[in-house]
Amino acid sequence: MKKVVSLLLAGVMVLSLAACGGKKETTAVTTAPAESKTETEAEPQSESSGGENTGASQIVYGVTSTIAGDMGLNQWSSVGGDKPILFLINAYSPTCYDQDALWLWDETVVESHDARTNDDGTLTYTIQLKDDLYFSDGSKITAKNYVAYPLLFSSPAAVAVSAYGTAGKEYVGHQEYKNGENSVFAGLHLVDDRTFSITVAKDYNPYYYGLALLNIFPMAYEQWLPDGNWDIADDGDGCYFKGDVEFDGANCGEAITAGRYLYEGRICSGPYYLESLDTGAGEATLKVNEHYNGNFEGQKADIETIIVKAVNSATMLDALKTGSVDLIDGIGEGDIINACLDLADTGEYGADCYKYSGYMKLFYQCDWGPTQYEPVRKAVAYLTNREEMCQEATLGYGNVTNGQYSFAQWMAQDMEEELSTELEAYAYNPEKAVEILKEDGWIYNADGSDYTDGSGELRYKKVSKEETAYMNGCAEVNGQWYMPLVLEYLGHAEGDGIETVLDELLTIYLCENENTSKAGMKFNRTVMADSELLSYLNRRGANGEEKYTQPSYNVISLASGLGAAKFDKTYSWTFDENLLANNKNRYFNHTLDDLSMDMIYGVEAGDDDTFKDIWFRYQKEFNKTLPEVPLFNWTYCAVYNGKLNGFQETNIWSFQYAILYASVK
Repeated sequence: MKKVVSLLLAGVMVLSLAACGGKKETTAVTTAPAESKTETEAEPQSESSGGENTGASQIVYGVTSTIAGDMGLNQWSSVGGDKPILFLINAYSPTCYDQDALWLWDETVVESHDARTNDDGTLTYTIQLKDDLYFSDGSKITAKNYVAYPLLFSSPAAVAVSAYGTAGKEYVGHQEYKNGENSVFAGLHLVDDRTFSITVAKDYNPYYYGLALLNIFPMAYEQWLPDGNWDIADDGDGCYFKGDVEFDGANCGEAITAGRYLYEGRICSGPYYLESLDTGAGEATLKVNEHYNGNFEGQKADIETIIVKAVNSATMLDALKTGSVDLIDGIGEGDIINACLDLADTGEYGADCYKYSGYMKLFYQCDWGPTQYEPVRKAVAYLTNREEMCQEATLGYGNVTNGQYSFAQWMAQDMEEELSTELEAYAYNPEKAVEILKEDGWIYNADGSDYTDGSGELRYKKVSKEETAYMNGCAEVNGQWYMPLVLEYLGHAEGDGIETVLDELLTIYLCENENTSKAGMKFNRTVMADSELLSYLNRRGANGEEKYTQPSYNVISLASGLGAAKFDKTYSWTFDENLLANNKNRYFNHTLDDLSMDMIYGVEAGDDDTFKDIWFRYQKEFNKTLPEVPLFNWTYCAVYNGKLNGFQETNIWSFQYAILYASVK
């Protein structure tokens, strides 16, 4: 069986966190607020099987990321401040994961289920829903509401207004439906009002994470479509939308976009519904959904109102102390973690700290400018003092990493020795950076003359005209083209938590460092808010803005999650033009592409040894070619007012799940 990594253990009161470059042990601290009553005198709470709401109660939840207000379930954008809102107002997936990251059927939702392998190698799941599922407005949830999720988000109509179009990409008929070659989604079928089936294409069977393929939410699809009579039909060949007008971008695109930003009156399936959202104020108000039957354990929300509020990382602890917020998580800066633990020591606050399944990185766009060349990507790594950056940012609550992994992951823990001995460490070495730049041909001045080492001037490389695309400052000399070693760097604006700290440190240790200029390299540095930064990274605006499609920044500082319940990098290196939005690095490497697919789609659920073997081969290729510079893993801390009882956040069990088990005392 897979080693289950649960980094936050109830009752653990000691902190054992690895220093930068040290061991991986990361058993986290849980410091509960002092109890004002004995156990027998405690105020009544909801039972773990799902109690009733105990009355008017409220918490204010502070987030350090932008609240962009896109309720499109990450099918267009994925801004940190929106995520807890999305997963508090959307629920009832047929499958989910538990506190130990194990995927299972949600028996609150599913009455019965069946899986059948077909003669052609496809796999059909048939799912019957419980008969007592309702949306927040009291309307019944049926099978149609479930098939609506991939049917809407992968439709040509949604793609026409900039949706990724990847929902249900593993299902039979996805590509033909998305491209408009087929008006029905062949892998989706309606059996009756409570029963539907999903057929997984043979290329995705087996699937290592098994039931995760069925992680879809019911949708009140009428609120995503123009006014009129809309229905979902299945004449035997697959599901499709049927309405008064044709279901396409011209007729439905505007309504689909409006559905993303509908707040008042939004119909929700989660433990809460959205009462209001104000992006200008950076605040959303959620109210308990009385029609919600509970999560997979039957657990319902006890807290009546949650206000999600954007806070500035520089002043957030002051906001906690003054009572303007009750809970803040996602705290990764070492000095602030120490301050959180000091608050918890007073007995008036609680704090949960855990190693996060993510890593800080320098993200590269690898299809233009100097970062299209592997030696340049490696030279940047050698010019970056990652050990000192890690220590300064996390104060010992982090580890330098040399690949796309975190020691919060069970496979990284299992293979700690191999990771430390078989991957290139890219230790700080400016001389090595210069050496590999020279080997790669960065040996010229702008006029084509020979470069003098140590001059501090810009290095140039002789390239073809095609290689100069999108790159400013290239020089043509006697019919030869020379590219300057200039990188367009994009960082985070003030107030984005540890990502702001990361950007400040990269400015000191890399962008404006003397050794960088001595190496003949230059960074043009720009900072902006998280939501716009992600649009440049994705090369697509959340609403199709043209300016983001132009390659503009080829080095972006970023904190990146690796998935608490699944590590799935399929299509991240794809060559498929239809799925290119997933290849955000625009790095085309057959080995990475093949390994990322084989690791997930070529391994049976439960075959952990095979998965781990392919995962390690993937890490070695990533480390060798460096489409990103991995910087360090870090620890997250959640700190909260002592009035919050029963709250416990972990790497796996984030706020939106943990808050269902909490109450206000």
